[in-house]
Amino acid sequence: MSGMRERGPLLPPHLDDEQLMAYLDGELPRAVMESSRAHIDSCWTCRGRLSALLGRIETFLDTQTVLQADTTSERDQRIRQFRERLAHHAAEIESHLTFTDKLRAYARGFTGALLNHRRAALATLVAACLLVALFTDVWNTKVSADTVLARTADYEAASQPQPGRVARVRLHVQRIDLTTGSVIQLGQVTILEDSQTPAESVSVQTPSGQERTITVPDPADADQVQPALALIGQELPHSVAAYLAVQHWPMNFSVAAFGRLIAARRSSAASATRQGNLFALHFPFAPGHESGIAEIQLLVETRNYAPVSLSLFTAASSQEYRFTRETMAIEPRTTELASLFGAPDIPDRTRTHAAPTIPKLLPLTYESSKASIEEVRLAAALHKTDACLGEEIRIFPMSDGSLLVQGLVDRTERRDQIREALQAVDPAVRAQIFLPRELKSGSQLFRSPFKAVAPPSSQNSASGATFADLSSQRMPMYQELYRHFAKPGVSPEEAEKQINAFSDEAVTLARQTFLHAWALKKLDDEFSDRRTVGLPAAGFADIERMRQDHRQWIATLSHRQASMLSQVMPVPPSDLALDTTSGASHDSDSLVRLAQEQNELVRALFTVSANPAETESTLARLLGVLRRMGA
Repeated sequence: MSGMRERGPLLPPHLDDEQLMAYLDGELPRAVMESSRAHIDSCWTCRGRLSALLGRIETFLDTQTVLQADTTSERDQRIRQFRERLAHHAAEIESHLTFTDKLRAYARGFTGALLNHRRAALATLVAACLLVALFTDVWNTKVSADTVLARTADYEAASQPQPGRVARVRLHVQRIDLTTGSVIQLGQVTILEDSQTPAESVSVQTPSGQERTITVPDPADADQVQPALALIGQELPHSVAAYLAVQHWPMNFSVAAFGRLIAARRSSAASATRQGNLFALHFPFAPGHESGIAEIQLLVETRNYAPVSLSLFTAASSQEYRFTRETMAIEPRTTELASLFGAPDIPDRTRTHAAPTIPKLLPLTYESSKASIEEVRLAAALHKTDACLGEEIRIFPMSDGSLLVQGLVDRTERRDQIREALQAVDPAVRAQIFLPRELKSGSQLFRSPFKAVAPPSSQNSASGATFADLSSQRMPMYQELYRHFAKPGVSPEEAEKQINAFSDEAVTLARQTFLHAWALKKLDDEFSDRRTVGLPAAGFADIERMRQDHRQWIATLSHRQASMLSQVMPVPPSDLALDTTSGASHDSDSLVRLAQEQNELVRALFTVSANPAETESTLARLLGVLRRMGA
């Protein structure tokens, strides 16, 4: 590398650990210090060993700091243990005095030394006893729960993410039957803590793979905790979930949050025991507590007092609900992560590696998702604006449990109209309504979540370009229409205009009938019996109103078409007697087929075709279809 110094042929040998330690302490003579510094600057080996030595020193200092004893909280216990050890030591000395003469001489010499140097011996003995007392917490199986919580708070303060970083904590939630030992996975919770705002992002993933994320702007605000807690509360017993909601527990292991959790247990009992490499903190609840909780247990590592898991033990069902920390990591605060907290990203110029990516939200099909009352209300809003008739506006259930309204319209005014209708239902709705030019600039539409595929004729009929064209050829119904409109006093030009208007209206009515039938089909697909399991009664009522609205329009448009045809050419009375009940008996698939057929028949009669239809038979067939579709 061009930036490295070349090692000369007479480069001094590597420094040993003693020389490196003297270099760090500044104990070397000035000339040796300068030569050592020059050697370390040019020698990667010695520089690496120096860094490793510094790391070992820092580890030792951190360990010594963590293991400092709280002598004020356990003074009485330590004094008792000190006296017991002194008595035990005295008993051993007395037992040795009864052995051989050599031991007696040794004992007398030892006693004389103590008498001659009693101050130094006493100081040494006191220092040794203090060292023993210092590490009593590590060796003892019983500790104070308050002491462990205090040191957990110290660990929490030292583990906060630095500016420009984000802390990611992942927990998994289990239900354990204490009688049989069976374990059921309830989900996974991921908590992101920001370094630059008090906000937290809470994400819950169920065993089925569905995921939902919510941002809590301030976890210290009790009211803001409720939505995040509701993400996992449905997996808990009602009494337990209600207690957690009342206590505003934010689902993390912070000491402040744990204090909320045990604040209303109506018991002051608490204990802590050592279990291998863990401290187990027990906080029992009062007997018959309304929450149904018998005890809350917190497991903490003995090495650094980091919380490991939190368990809720129920009294009646003998079950344990365990929240276990899987991982904790400090990550760069990327633009994507900053957006979760609702704050702009501050670039980290010291970052030299690629930031981890977050999962991309994906739309679900209707076959793999359940309908919600929010989806029904958004569908009703689209229905009121006729966005279900031919426009590509769809509601997508997303992989995080949210909803996305996405589609394509031809005018900005139309987009604004649809957005206003959606926001009247849900001001926070996510709506991506594009114009054709925006799709050309890179925006993309998701694939339709509908199981059914629209027939080819629907695309043609919905295009708006199927009106009559009389420029060069004649449509099959032209003669009948001309005889009807060419009355005395009406000029040929006026008759042509009336024929054109009549044909355009016939084609438009047929197209609208088909669109209502297809909208009814999509409605049945979106809110099928399988998707609406568990839907509130209000949701079913809204769906049924939309269905009846489409059926009523189909009947009205069919009656209008039959009435127009009867004005142009004689129709037998039997053909005009439309069945007023048959329309209700058709399912959406049958109505789609009938509407598609009437649309094709109308186009065959009132538009120019290379293969003109036979007028009377086609008209009779059309009237039969209209009669079957109902009035």
